[in-house]
Amino acid sequence: MNHLCPVCNGLAALHENCPRCGQQMTDAGRLYDYYGAYSPYREIDDAKMDNGVRDRLHHQCQHTGWCPNCQEERTVVVEEWTSDMLVDHNNATIF
Repeated sequence: MNHLCPVCNGLAALHENCPRCGQQMTDAGRLYDYYGAYSPYREIDDAKMDNGVRDRLHHQCQHTGWCPNCQEERTVVVEEWTSDMLVDHNNATIF
């Protein structure tokens, strides 16, 4: 079964409050994109194979959240969607 990240694919916004000040964090992109000069060009599942996190097994996408208020940065885990969840989202049954 294929999974996709709703944040990477523009289907949902990143929703995470800053642990320091409580403001809404902005999405600063996938954590995998910061691994090296060519990391944004790697296949997503390829990057997940050697990052030391069980995100591939649990169908999660690691994003970098950044707080524009206090400059706090943290890793935010986004649960990936299945094709069934995508259909449900398009029918507005899940939010």
